[in-house]
Amino acid sequence: MRFCLFASTPEIAGLGFIVKVLAGSLDEIAGRAAAWGYDGIEFMPDPERVIEPPALERALRRAGTAMPVVNSGRMMVQGLALLDGDPAVRRRSVEAFKRMIDLAGAFGARVGLGGARGKGIPGASREEMDSIAGDIFRKLAEHAEKAGAVIMLEPADPGVTAYINTVDEAMAWVRRIASPAFSVMLDTYELAESEPSIEHGIRAAGGQARHIHLYDPSRWPPGVLPDKNRLDWPHIARVLAEEGFTGSASVVIAPEGDPEPAARRSAAFLRSLFAGTESAP
Repeated sequence: MRFCLFASTPEIAGLGFIVKVLAGSLDEIAGRAAAWGYDGIEFMPDPERVIEPPALERALRRAGTAMPVVNSGRMMVQGLALLDGDPAVRRRSVEAFKRMIDLAGAFGARVGLGGARGKGIPGASREEMDSIAGDIFRKLAEHAEKAGAVIMLEPADPGVTAYINTVDEAMAWVRRIASPAFSVMLDTYELAESEPSIEHGIRAAGGQARHIHLYDPSRWPPGVLPDKNRLDWPHIARVLAEEGFTGSASVVIAPEGDPEPAARRSAAFLRSLFAGTESAP
């Protein structure tokens, strides 16, 4: 499994994003992730000014690291939403998401689709929401097929969105869109908050998930402050192994204090944890 750090450019610090991420220039975030024990970054570009692939490729090459996932989460804090009530906002948001698909495609990477869909359209019926979502998801999946990227629909807890809160709901959409470029991803916060059990949520993905966000509901990375952790990380690792999970996992940085020691501890903890599940069926 490849372990990554959430990372973005410096201006994210003033956007009030839901979790704290590694921020800096492209060279800084790629270099720090590698130096702190990670295989890569989950990169969060500015959706309205997505960087050109060569600039990111040069930074990754210099650091000897990778970018397996593009995170579209900045859309929700920059006034964009794929499922907004305003058709003009929806159009702008679709174009922004396509730019992130193109960035991912240049690296053979995946794009997370979580908070980017927005909180939902006030007053819209479920049938109306499904119709709008179906049209947008199909357009984006077609674009991703051409770009060589994969969209990963991420269920999110109701505090983030009122639409697609569980893995079962996300998987229903994966089956409905029926595209090789439209899949699902996991997030331990959602698994803890919205599923009947974390195990149920992982197994509901049917082995299709290839990326997971790993952090405790306290917003701390795994293995850093055990007294604040309320997730059973060994159990999560075992269930993922039983489901044949391979791919990548991303970690937030500590919400306070010097991020480096916590990031290093979390990387070491996760490598040890998942190394013990490699022989699982």
